[in-house]
Amino acid sequence: MLANYTIDGFENIQYQGFGRLRFIENLLTDLYANFGYCQVETPTFEAYDFYANEDSINSDDLFKLVSSTGKVLALKPDATLPIARMAAINHHDPEEIIKFSYLTNIYRDFSAPEIQKKETTQAGIEYFGNQSPECDGEVIALAILSLKLAGVEDIHIDLGNVGFINELLGVLDLDPDQKQRLFRYIENKNIGDIRDFLKKTDIPEKYKKIILTLPRLYGEPEKIFGQMRGLAVNPAMSAAVDHLSAVYAHLEELGLSQYVQFDLGFTNNMNYYSGTIFKGYIESFGEPVISGGRYDTMSARFGIERPACGFGIDLLRLMDYLEKNELIPEQAHAKSVVLYRPEEKPAAFLFSSEKRRSGSAEMFSLKEIGAQDMVRKILKNPHYKTADIWLLDHGLFRWDNDRFAPADAENSALYQKSGEVR
Repeated sequence: MLANYTIDGFENIQYQGFGRLRFIENLLTDLYANFGYCQVETPTFEAYDFYANEDSINSDDLFKLVSSTGKVLALKPDATLPIARMAAINHHDPEEIIKFSYLTNIYRDFSAPEIQKKETTQAGIEYFGNQSPECDGEVIALAILSLKLAGVEDIHIDLGNVGFINELLGVLDLDPDQKQRLFRYIENKNIGDIRDFLKKTDIPEKYKKIILTLPRLYGEPEKIFGQMRGLAVNPAMSAAVDHLSAVYAHLEELGLSQYVQFDLGFTNNMNYYSGTIFKGYIESFGEPVISGGRYDTMSARFGIERPACGFGIDLLRLMDYLEKNELIPEQAHAKSVVLYRPEEKPAAFLFSSEKRRSGSAEMFSLKEIGAQDMVRKILKNPHYKTADIWLLDHGLFRWDNDRFAPADAENSALYQKSGEVR
């Protein structure tokens, strides 16, 4: 019966997983704070109109609802857009340096049946007001350090530049739908579909050859930079190569370039990216856990011309990997369970208060149940498997080897002290 009340694409997180998720969240939040990123939060609900005409998000993928006043709302489908809006509303100087971090849930009602997860827990950073390669380098470096700090070593970053492709397609007479289809074919490295597509267009032959080369532009940096420079047909494309080269040089100086490979044939389903883009993978883990890039034109939608770069991490996907590879340390936390007869309630309260100085302590009355029956009831829950179980019954006893035995001197003295207060 209860299965009828579950919703596909949404997960429950039990206490075991919740503690591990909080461990990862705290780890990353502290990392970003140490690099000067201030944590912010945007509302869970957004105005539907804010996204309805946003070409980077399919409006059919939004969770929509109507407020009591008749306003159409949407559950937040993206973290970057509302943070860019926040920055524009509260920081009016386009040259101001702003560094935000966030921890949030985002929601997408994906129409594709193979995409099951519709609620994602995401952490990330957004860096506004700096269009230098060093800004991109810092963002990518933090993406790598986020995984390394969590204990991951087999890290792979695919680095590209959507501006390079945009500048090429900008000189061609393609409508938005054609451009989107061509982007998809290039990302999927589907040479056959690209050829079929190009046959139906009047694109000059020299540009067709360049487009067919794009999906093959991946591998070692030095080789890729040479090929890119040979394909650049205008100054903007050459500038994109120079920027990407400088980003890589920055990562080399930081000692992180070994995690990076170039792939000029991949794009991003978030159409607001304008330059550097990247995806972070854990080798042999399939889908990316990190996605990000530069989005210099987004803030202009909110009235402020401001460059920006950032990334987001899928925390549940990362946690899944860390759990499978036993990379999340068990958190040492002293737990006490205090069973007491009704007449011992004041002493039990004080005894529990002392135990909470170094951990957690829970109280259970034995007014209507025997001590051993209560122990059996408690131990059915794995949460209590490592707890110390104490019994206050005209003396202090500790559960040990399936029976209650007199407590040690130190805890007995603590019990006596609690009794004296009573």
